[in-house]
Amino acid sequence: MITPSVLHLTFARVDNLPLVFKAGQFITFLLLHESGRTIRRSYSLANCPEQSYELEIAVAPVYEGFATKILFNLKYGDELLCVGPQGRLIIKNEEAAHHVLVATGTGLAPYRSMLSTIARRIENHQFFKATVLLGVRYVVDLLYVDEFLEYAQKYERFNFHAYLSREKTLAQPYQHPGYVQSAFDTLDLNPDVDLVYLCGNPYMIDESMDQLQKMGFGSHSIRREKYTSLRVVS
Repeated sequence: MITPSVLHLTFARVDNLPLVFKAGQFITFLLLHESGRTIRRSYSLANCPEQSYELEIAVAPVYEGFATKILFNLKYGDELLCVGPQGRLIIKNEEAAHHVLVATGTGLAPYRSMLSTIARRIENHQFFKATVLLGVRYVVDLLYVDEFLEYAQKYERFNFHAYLSREKTLAQPYQHPGYVQSAFDTLDLNPDVDLVYLCGNPYMIDESMDQLQKMGFGSHSIRREKYTSLRVVS
C-alpha cells in the first residue's frame, strides 16, 4: 500500500522474458467473471521501460469493483492473463518546448514510467522542459512524490507540483490548494509550442480540455487518457 487506499503491484512474466514497452503505455488484464465472460481492465505501467522484466501498476479501489476484489486479494505467485502493451500517451520525438503532464491519483503512474525518458530529453535537448501536476484530495493521497521531487532537485528544467482539493494544512512548497487544472493559468503556456498530457479522472480531463481549448490549444497539442470503471452486471 503506497497510500491508505492505493495498492502498488509488481508482476513478472511467467516465461521470464522482458516486456518491451514505451513509457506511458498500459496493459490490460483479462479477468474471468463467474458468468463465463472475460472482463477487461487496463492499468498504466508505472515502471520505466529499462525495467523490462517487471510490470508495476498502481490500483485505486472501486467500491464493489470486480477487478478491485481480484487485485486487492492477490497472493504472491498468483497468475493473471494480460495483453499489451498499448496506448499513445507517450513522449515522442517532437520539438515541443514544454511538456506538461497532468494527473489525478493513480493517473500519475504513466508519468513515473516516463521519468528516465524525461531525464534523457533534458540532458540532450537544451530547450526541453517538463512540469508534472498531480491532483489529489489530501496529503495522505499523494503517491510516488519522493521520486518526482528527487528529479525536480536534480534537473532545473523539471518541476513537480501537487494540488490538494480538500487539505487544510499545506506544509511543503510543492503543495498548493485547489484542483490541478487551476494550475494552467500559472504556467505561461504557449499553445503553439507546448504539449499537455492528461491522465486520470474523466471530470478533470473534460474540464482541462475546456480550459486548454479556450487558451488556444488544439487536439494536436493535447494527449489524454481517461480512467473509467464500468460496473459488471451478472
